[in-house]
Amino acid sequence: MYNIDMRTADSIFPSKWAQFFCILAGLYAVAVAIYLVVETGKPLGSRDFHQFWYAGHFLIQERDPYEAFFAGEPPALPVAYLDGVVIDKYPVAQYDLEITPSNTPMMLLLLTPFAYFSWYVAKWAFLVFNLILMLVTGWLVIHRFPFRGIKLSPIDEVLVFLVYFDLSATRIAIENGQTTLLVFLLMIVALLYAERSWGIAGLALGIALSKYSLSLPVFIFLLYKRNFKALAVAILVQILGVLGVAILTGTSPSTIILENIQLFFRLFDQPGVHLSRWFEFLSDNHFVAMIPVLIMTLSVFVPIFLWLRNRAPANPEEESALDFHLLTILFIWVILVAYHRLYDTLILIFFVLLVIKGLATPNLWNLTQKERTGLLLFMATIPAILILPARIVGRFLPDYYGRNSDFVTTCLLVLMLGFSMILFRRFLNVSQPQAMRE
Repeated sequence: MYNIDMRTADSIFPSKWAQFFCILAGLYAVAVAIYLVVETGKPLGSRDFHQFWYAGHFLIQERDPYEAFFAGEPPALPVAYLDGVVIDKYPVAQYDLEITPSNTPMMLLLLTPFAYFSWYVAKWAFLVFNLILMLVTGWLVIHRFPFRGIKLSPIDEVLVFLVYFDLSATRIAIENGQTTLLVFLLMIVALLYAERSWGIAGLALGIALSKYSLSLPVFIFLLYKRNFKALAVAILVQILGVLGVAILTGTSPSTIILENIQLFFRLFDQPGVHLSRWFEFLSDNHFVAMIPVLIMTLSVFVPIFLWLRNRAPANPEEESALDFHLLTILFIWVILVAYHRLYDTLILIFFVLLVIKGLATPNLWNLTQKERTGLLLFMATIPAILILPARIVGRFLPDYYGRNSDFVTTCLLVLMLGFSMILFRRFLNVSQPQAMRE
């Protein structure tokens, strides 16, 4: 994104504490890895990936997977897989696993190759695929996103990476076989190549938009950067996905688009950590429940617009920090305003890095010692809530798991959004005079 000379910062934690946290997070990471293998081997393992594997059957048979879902129709028999397994009687779908094709056509096409293999082989292959994605996304975010030329100390990098892997969100995304990590990687690629290659950036974003509820912030960010070529390519990729399924299945493109709109409203009132979920008591009307979402959106975008409207040009170091603040705010905002479950909150790694790199950057926010300590304490609270499995907490706090744990996560997200906005404003106040002098 920017060519900036990097310099390694001192750890923001005392050496002994940093080592202690790394050992603790490392031991927990081993337990998480074992858990993922055990749970994937169970009948309900990789339950969300099943929807993409199952949808692939229809595409291989040149049938519209969305139409089949709404009609409740199964794939045609027999189904012969490349690993030698043959299914000659129903059901083809695995018992009690997800079959809703919840992403747009491009993602279904991309994941269809997994449907050439039997469920047992496909789900283990996707587990390995997701683990690789976790390693790559963690490394890219920590090492490749410039932030005012600051490179974290090695022990802080290890700690951030372990926290990323240990998050309940990351574990659930891998355990359930979600596409979140794949979409996150594509979002990262789009951002990293935005200034170097609008073609690559647009292609990556275009595929990522298959899960638009998660990738929307990158679209908005590139719009802010006026990278219209990349955005045009991204939209074209989604159109090609619709046309690809239409040509393959003989379904009209307009029908496929309408089917996806139907799915959007079907998923709209699902439980999750999004803000509108907690205001449905106001009315059965979805649009009434959206009022708090609209208020929050205005509370985020109006101040940002006013703050940036007359801002003087900045040097690359300052611009990199500004962009990181903006992306962090947009990532938290989209989790709150669109339908999301806990696994999508793994993109909060940006908030963790914002705080840690910000605290390692001299005078970035001009925090007092009390403010700095308070921010560190808040960062210490996040792992305690977002890493410990809600089911385990529920054994000590009855009825915590489920609706209550989602509500706690939503409250944390609101706090993170508020802190991010405050820190962004402080950064602009500190950096603007320097930018004007230059």
